[in-house]
Amino acid sequence: MIQRIVYLAVFLSGFASLGYELCWIRKGTLLIGATPQALSIVVAVFFGGMATGAWLFGLFSRRTDNALLWYGTLEIVIGLMAAITPVLFELSGGTAALIYDWAGENQSLLVVLRSGLVAALIFPACVLIGGTLPLLCRFLISNRHADIRSTAGMLYAINTAGAFLGCMVCGIWLIQFWGVDGTIRFNALLSVSVGIAVVFVSRAVSPLPASTVLAYPTTYQPSCTVTETKNAGLVLYVLFFCTGFASLGYELVWVRFLSLIIHNTVYTTVFALGAILLGIAIGGWLTTVFNNRPDLDLLVFAAVNCVIGFSVLLTLLLPFRAWEWIFGTQSLPLQAVLCLVIMLIPSVASGISFPVAYRLVAATSINSGRDFGFLTAVNTVGGISGSVLVGFLLLPEAGIYASVLVLTCVSLLIGIGALCVFADDVTWLLKRRISYGIVLVLFGILLFGRVKLPADFLADKRMLIEYAEGISSCIAVIRHDGDNKLEIDRMWQGSNQKGHQIMAAHIPMMLHQDPRRVLVIGMGTGQTASRFLMYAIERLDCVEIEKKLPGILRRHFDAAWLSDPRTRVVTDDGRNFTTYTKAIYDIVSIEVGQSFRPQVASFYTVDFYRDVKKRLTKDGLASQFVPVGFFTESEFRSVVRSFLEVFPQSTLWFNKYGECILVGNATDQPLLSSTRLALLQSNPVLRADLNYSFDGSPWF
Repeated sequence: MIQRIVYLAVFLSGFASLGYELCWIRKGTLLIGATPQALSIVVAVFFGGMATGAWLFGLFSRRTDNALLWYGTLEIVIGLMAAITPVLFELSGGTAALIYDWAGENQSLLVVLRSGLVAALIFPACVLIGGTLPLLCRFLISNRHADIRSTAGMLYAINTAGAFLGCMVCGIWLIQFWGVDGTIRFNALLSVSVGIAVVFVSRAVSPLPASTVLAYPTTYQPSCTVTETKNAGLVLYVLFFCTGFASLGYELVWVRFLSLIIHNTVYTTVFALGAILLGIAIGGWLTTVFNNRPDLDLLVFAAVNCVIGFSVLLTLLLPFRAWEWIFGTQSLPLQAVLCLVIMLIPSVASGISFPVAYRLVAATSINSGRDFGFLTAVNTVGGISGSVLVGFLLLPEAGIYASVLVLTCVSLLIGIGALCVFADDVTWLLKRRISYGIVLVLFGILLFGRVKLPADFLADKRMLIEYAEGISSCIAVIRHDGDNKLEIDRMWQGSNQKGHQIMAAHIPMMLHQDPRRVLVIGMGTGQTASRFLMYAIERLDCVEIEKKLPGILRRHFDAAWLSDPRTRVVTDDGRNFTTYTKAIYDIVSIEVGQSFRPQVASFYTVDFYRDVKKRLTKDGLASQFVPVGFFTESEFRSVVRSFLEVFPQSTLWFNKYGECILVGNATDQPLLSSTRLALLQSNPVLRADLNYSFDGSPWF
């Protein structure tokens, strides 16, 4: 009975932990910026805390005679600490603003300082989260509820299954309906409730002295004694560090690859993470079902890592036509199915790897809690390294293909290393043949694979002129119907032909009586930003998250406006810049486009509009471009309602192609004046630019 209660607690603990992670990612990106690097940092802080906790409490488990009581206490404290994090994030806004002022435009320094701020807010709770599993592992084995062969795999599987459910429920429903703060409070209540229940149950457990020596089952005879020498044990820990490195590195690669197949939405990361967690849970469960052949643990560990490497590489190098069944879909069920199809095999293999590695390490060990904690810490530190290196260096600088190739080599080297170092029963001749075979298969895949990743996916049977893999997306210039078209993650952003985007500048400039300083959030092809420079303004700040985009515009589009001395390009997340800059503007133009893209929805919220209001002069205007075709009726009404809450004096401009521009002020309704309209007659540049319509007929 006690064992079942403990397993339920582990499941609910995993649920709450993933809920915290998703919510803290949302909170953290508001401080750091909505970039994959920000995601990498928050994930690194989260797992870094867990690694520290696993190591510390793994050591502590040797000295306690009531690990279950300590586990329950930890859950209560975790819930209380998590419950106050929304307040802490709110209070940290002032500190973040000071950091922004002090660091200026030094993006590297900004990232480091903001990361330190996020770490200070969530790291203590993460340390306690990491300490839960080592304590439970110690309790279950010390009280004879399980043996060494099944405990690690069972705890790992149950906790990950809870994490999977927490990822799905919190990521898809709770955050949407209760908000981030409400979801954190719900999970905090869950943690506290679990802790109280476990503390109550622990009173019925007879403590086992911490000094008690635990004997391993006599039937457990591993294939190799990997911990008999310090060097052999060190090598195995290095290999397991590498498995963590590859695991989180693959996660970032998957998310980037999915953006080439489907429209990247706020749910893409949730589905990808959910598929990975489900596979890991299944893999952990399989190790508990098939645990009667410990002599094969080493070979299984080597094999599953090779399976991970080859399965990921083969999946990503499938030809473009293999994905046509789902290409470009916005159906959430189909997106979830896609994530399961492409991630399940490597995720299951990853789920098998951890418990098997634990059994290898623990084969000649006595204290299970210590070993479980240290092994978890080593794996987690590897994951942190993979998240940071892939997110900051490999993906933005080398691209998807190079990143997956590096990670594949890491996985294959883990398998080869484990086989060559530890498989004493396998002859060196056979080891060499297997190693050479793995290398030959890898070269064969690379030699005969004809897929150009990501070029084939970006082109989509069209002429691809140039592409670049940026910080958060893939940028492509496509030649179609005689025009150059700009796409980001395969979504249209503009062309080299004059279009409707020019009106996002002309309308607010006509409504404001004397605009001097303008802020544009989102560069696109520059049609909006360039039109502001047709007026007598003093300064144009253009905030764009992709630092490679200006260079592409200069090569393939009319980008003379970038060389105008009044123009300043700021490489930053627009939401972050608006929150923390001290600059004041007469017009803030928001050109972020599709609301379903990751982090874009935050630009249509009351909180963001309040930050925009702080950046405006008394007579300043906020201009929000709204692509109606990407909203449902209720979503469109919500956007308008949010805008009016902050800018009650507003006008709505609409064209027949389903696009709107909201222009508003907090106190005075913007109106056309005869003075501003006279510019159309006196300024030939403006008149020529506006002498345009979609169907070719003049406006004047």
